[in-house]
Amino acid sequence: MINMLKKISAMKARQNLGQLLNEVSIRGDSYVIERAGKPLAALVDMERFQQLQEDQNAALQSLKGIWDKMQGADSREAQQAIEEAVLATRKTKASTQTHLRQQEKNSIKITTS
Repeated sequence: MINMLKKISAMKARQNLGQLLNEVSIRGDSYVIERAGKPLAALVDMERFQQLQEDQNAALQSLKGIWDKMQGADSREAQQAIEEAVLATRKTKASTQTHLRQQEKNSIKITTS
């Protein structure tokens, strides 16, 4: 299944919500909903949403681990913990960006009116 990232105006999204829900849930498409050309929200399938939630929870757990390590640590230990957090965050971000770039390659812009 090819996931498509599409852009749609808020007005068209409201008028075609049922169709959009089918495209998202059945075909795996994703939508960026815009107002006056500015992104306001995204409509994604539940699998993608759950993955985003898991990624967010993992990042928060990493951050909590860093804070726990930093309690009572000297500056050298704190710097090492920060570097570990940065590397972990970059890995997660790189994975997400790769996925988004792939979707962007397959995107179709819907004409807004």
